[in-house]
Amino acid sequence: MAGKLNPDRNRAVPESEESRRRRSAYVWNTVGGLLMAFQSVIMLMVLTRVCDIATAGVFTLAYANANLFLNLGKYGVRNYQVSDVRARFSFSAYLRARAVSTFAMLVVGGAYTLGCAVSVGWSTEKTATVAVMLLFKAVDALEDVFHGNYQQHDRLDVASKVITARLGTLIVVFAGLIIAMRSLLMPLAITTAFTALFFVGETLWARRFGLPVADGSTGEGLRAVWRETATLLRECFPVFLAAFLLFYIGNAPKYAIDAAMDDAAQAYFGYIAMPVFVVGLLASFVYNPIIASLAEDWETRRAGRFARRLGVQALIIVGITLVCILGALICGIPVLGTLYNADLSPYRVDLLILLAGGGFLALATLLTMGITIMRRQGLLVPGYVVVAVFAAVLSPWAVGLAGVDGASWIYLALMAVLTLWFTVVFALGVRRGDSLPFESLDPR
Repeated sequence: MAGKLNPDRNRAVPESEESRRRRSAYVWNTVGGLLMAFQSVIMLMVLTRVCDIATAGVFTLAYANANLFLNLGKYGVRNYQVSDVRARFSFSAYLRARAVSTFAMLVVGGAYTLGCAVSVGWSTEKTATVAVMLLFKAVDALEDVFHGNYQQHDRLDVASKVITARLGTLIVVFAGLIIAMRSLLMPLAITTAFTALFFVGETLWARRFGLPVADGSTGEGLRAVWRETATLLRECFPVFLAAFLLFYIGNAPKYAIDAAMDDAAQAYFGYIAMPVFVVGLLASFVYNPIIASLAEDWETRRAGRFARRLGVQALIIVGITLVCILGALICGIPVLGTLYNADLSPYRVDLLILLAGGGFLALATLLTMGITIMRRQGLLVPGYVVVAVFAAVLSPWAVGLAGVDGASWIYLALMAVLTLWFTVVFALGVRRGDSLPFESLDPR
């Protein structure tokens, strides 16, 4: 089941080529991260100007719902895959596991959509839009396992280039279709078909670089391959559950708004909540390129260096958050109001509260990645479960009490509690790593 990494990873690479790859990876990863961060912002901006605010509210809910189940599709495997420096699992196992989790994403997400349509009373078009958005995000789930393989084998530059091309073109296609058709459902369906075909094309193009690298094949027959896949799914279950619950916690206020308020209120909350995810995404493409090297630090028992590097990333996230809050304080509401063609002046304080919560979300995500590298992902679950229960109980209460203001404050509180829990778990994990011999660092 175990296998060696691609020989190209360990082969001496000329310094100029290695530097070029690293520079290209950072540049394209940054561009791709910006497109990912602003994808929904641009799409929502076009919708608001061409259609009406109710349509924008439907898009906001559909996008949040699809991203919730995207966590089931991705199954929390990306960081685990990239940090698999010993190639314990083959790419075949990762690919089969992703096929299983993406199918589960569509089945569970579809059932949830139908349940909400009946219980909340969604229209047929709203239900169809939420369902199509699930398919739209399923492409992201499938693409991610290939890009994880590229990054695992030091070709983040290739992954970043193709995701930049796909996101850039799909935004243009979606915007053009919205302007031409002046509706949401059909443009979204066509864009979904387009981005699926683009994914197939980019995967074929990557083969010129020898990607994906199919290392570590068991060669023991179909039963052994599926046994390996089942083991991978079992080991990553805590990471998946943590990611799923984290996204549910972050979107619990939106679900409470959908149940208690109208689509217009959902749209307004969506406008001021969009910058929240920008904080996390800006932070992620700062630390994503160093995940593999962080894993090597931990695997070689350099726990102190590992902790210091994570600490630097945490300080960067704090800095990004403060800059975003300062920018929002100075010009956030006028800029967002202009982008979305809406009067957002009543929500100035809510924007600042949500950005602070976004900073805590980014820190919680960073700590989750660090804890996953330490292979102590099982300790993530208790914190997420407790906070998710709080979110389910308190979000409807807060929204019922104070509307959008209540949704903003409960979001900040939930993210702060999560970050505190993971800080304690991370610190205890590093302390244990410092005290154990090298052979004991991997609890498996």
